[in-house]
Amino acid sequence: MRTGVNGYVGHVHEAGFYSSDAEFLALIVPFVTGGIAADEPVVIGYDDRKCDLLRAELSRPDAVSFIADTRLYATPAGAIEAYWQQFHRYVAAGAEQIRIACDVPHEGNGGRFAGWDRYESAVNIVWQDYPVYSRCLYDATTVADPVRDVVERTHRRVLTPDGGATASPRYQNVTDFEPLPPAADPLEAATPAVTLVDPSPTQFVHRIAAAAHRRIDATTLDELQFAVFEAVLNAYLYGRQPVTVKCWTGPDRIVIHVHDTGPGPANPLTGLVQAPGGPTGAGLALWLIHQLTNIDIALLTTADGFTVRLRGGRLPTPAGSGAGTDTARP
Repeated sequence: MRTGVNGYVGHVHEAGFYSSDAEFLALIVPFVTGGIAADEPVVIGYDDRKCDLLRAELSRPDAVSFIADTRLYATPAGAIEAYWQQFHRYVAAGAEQIRIACDVPHEGNGGRFAGWDRYESAVNIVWQDYPVYSRCLYDATTVADPVRDVVERTHRRVLTPDGGATASPRYQNVTDFEPLPPAADPLEAATPAVTLVDPSPTQFVHRIAAAAHRRIDATTLDELQFAVFEAVLNAYLYGRQPVTVKCWTGPDRIVIHVHDTGPGPANPLTGLVQAPGGPTGAGLALWLIHQLTNIDIALLTTADGFTVRLRGGRLPTPAGSGAGTDTARP
């Protein structure tokens, strides 16, 4: 591991909240200019308006890498992998410190926070081998209370209004972190359209395709069939039979549960990073599923076993999502 900012080893992960453009700039400008002055790579990933605000404050905006491709944040697992590769390139080129400040998707900025709670926790470990200094800034006028709760529990340091930082008294280590419970889908209250026990691959693929007919687009259906196949395979290999597949259908979406009676994965990073054993390691199937961009994935552990929930199509609007755009102003 490498020593980074203020003598910290590895990844320094801090968060702050702002309520206006002026407060946003007060927290981000010194962070960026400090990196530029030290000749450190600086990576910024905010919406176009905030990036333009920042550019206007910099004498050398060309020294900053602004993320233009929003696909980087298509999935938490994909973002972890993409940043890993980027950090590796910077370190190989001689970087002794890397600064990054980005906005993860949540309902307050027009995205969906589901799954990103685990991401904010996981990066405390998965980036620890790189000298990464990350500053996560959230708009206090749009961030929902559950998101703010996660932020306080997943960042070791919390910024004060004057730009200083204190240790977060609510920080939870990755092994102790409690993700937000996935919201129930209204379809799950009805009787499933399909229920299969210990199905063969051919059986469930055909039944799922028939149930999804004209409800979701072809690309989503392809991803959903792949995801179900991998989830069932994972259940047979690492879970406990019986394996039950249930499918609910709505006019424009489909919900699938792949359930086994085992305890589920013990590793809190399952699905977010590649399995330690490589292409044959436990958890590979769940990591592959988490790369899919058209499927909503949730891992559910209950008293009666472990369930992979997969959803494709038009998802219901989360309760309390609030405004869907950035609203901070001077």
